Parts: sequence; C-alpha cells; structure tokens
Amino acid sequence: MRTWLAVLLVGCQPAIEPGVLARRGTAPLSEPSRLEDRSSEFRFDGGQLDFEIYRAGDRIEQVVRNRYAVAVTLQWSLGSLANLEPMSPVQGTVVLPPAGVPLGAGTPVVLAELAQIDPGLRYRRELVFHARFGDPAARPRSYLYALPYPQGLTFAVLQGFHGGFSHRGSNEYAVDFDCPVATPVTATRPGVVVAINASAQGSGTTPEYLDDRRANFVLIRHDDGTIGEYMHLAPSGIEVSAGQAVQRGQEIALSGNTGFSSIPHLHFQVMTAAGDGVTKQSFPFELAVAPNRASVPVLGQRYAAWE
Repeated sequence: MRTWLAVLLVGCQPAIEPGVLARRGTAPLSEPSRLEDRSSEFRFDGGQLDFEIYRAGDRIEQVVRNRYAVAVTLQWSLGSLANLEPMSPVQGTVVLPPAGVPLGAGTPVVLAELAQIDPGLRYRRELVFHARFGDPAARPRSYLYALPYPQGLTFAVLQGFHGGFSHRGSNEYAVDFDCPVATPVTATRPGVVVAINASAQGSGTTPEYLDDRRANFVLIRHDDGTIGEYMHLAPSGIEVSAGQAVQRGQEIALSGNTGFSSIPHLHFQVMTAAGDGVTKQSFPFELAVAPNRASVPVLGQRYAAWE
C-alpha cells in the first residue's frame, strides 16, 4: 500500500468555528488563538487528519489532529509562503498520538509557527505531507499467527517474504495467498480495527493503482502496537467496523482483487510506519500451519487451515 501524498494550498479565510488551541511547548500568547481554517485529509473509515490554522494577532500556527484510534506518522513541509515569515522549522516528521476512539478529538499538534507580514493582505502557504499508519517505535512481541482463512480451506503462497513482484521495502515481509474472490478472510491475531477502506473497485499494475484508495483493506492494531494489514479485499466485502475488537479466527472480510494486483489474492503482513513517515516497517512472522508446527510462509507451499 503506497503512502498518501497530498498538497494543500490554503489562504487566509474567515473563521469557520471558534475554538481555543491547547498549546504544546510554545510560549503563551497575549490573546487566545482562534481556529481560522480546517481541511480534512487522509480519510478512511475510522478517522482522518484535520489540518488546522490558528491565529493570535499576526501569529499563525499550522496544527494537525489525528482522529484515528492509532498513531499516524507524518512527514510534512510548508512552502510557497506568501505574506508569511517562518518563526519555526517549516518541515519535519512527527508521530501523531491516537484519538481515544475512531473519529475522536485527537490531541492538537503544532507543526509550525509563522508571522503574517502584512495583516491587511491575504496570506498563502503550500502544505505537502506523507502519512503512514502506526508508531515507528512499535515492535512485535513473540506471537504465532493463524492462517488468514477458515478451517477446511487450503491455499498456496503466491508470493512470500522478499517476493520479486512487489514484496520489497515497505512490503518486505508480506505474504500473498492465492485465494479466489469472495474467500472468507479471518483475523490472524486478536486486536482492534483501526482503519478500513471498502469502496475501491478494480485492479491493475500501473502506477495509479499504488494509491491507498485503490485497494480495499482492513487494518487491525495488535496489543504490541503493530498492525495487521489485510489487503486487496472485495468491494463492499468488509464485515467489521472501525473500533471493533476482533478475535483470532474471526471472519473480518471477503478476499478480492482490488488495488495494485494482477490476480485475485489475499495480502497479509505485520507492519508499522517507518520513521520517515513515507515507508513502512514490515516484520517477519511465523504461521501456525499445523498443530505444534510453525513456519514462515514458503513460496509455492499449500497450507490447510486447521484451527
């Protein structure tokens, strides 16, 4: 799944909603800061990022709130400044703390402070960002994962760890099973659903299909902070909702062929965001392939679900 890249072009606008910013590590202002503009981006079922502009006199603050119930790592930069002078760095990477519940009121994080040069003129800035789900500090604890389909079904591994087609970099330790469309998909480990995409249609291997929005997926946060990523699911085939706790072996979706895909299959990996906010950290894992038998996914091997 490719990172989200967005460019926001924003000018000074009338206040859309009154509000006072809870400041983090900045000096107190002589007057309360007021919300002046908001744009919601990186939106999937389960949350969004709210990019907000607050004003106090001629001081402007670029703020972001994470409304997902999982950390999001953000790489950002401000450019093309018009009628604005930076008072702090205008680029960086930050881990945004999760909201308490999906679409909850996430903690505001100040990205940058700017001064409006001429209060009588409009100002403008360009915000570019990449975002990834997860906290780069998360590391998997020892766990033996279930096969991601129900007892009695058997499927082969189409692509395993370090697969030559697409399992490099962010997907280095992913596994693809040759599940036909509408195969039940089950959770490999208990956790909480934190993000869903269920509206994608179609598949292909051209660059536009690398966009997150072109694939249907379910992301489940585990108790160690890592995320189980289930991808290429069927249109309208998601059977869980954001914020829902799921158990090992519980049916969560139907497999499909959406997004960056050449044939129907189910993609699964254990991951979190990398520290750059652009790529993912993919972690190796073992599957419980039979009673008292564990294995990493082996290319071409057929595995029968037994639990």
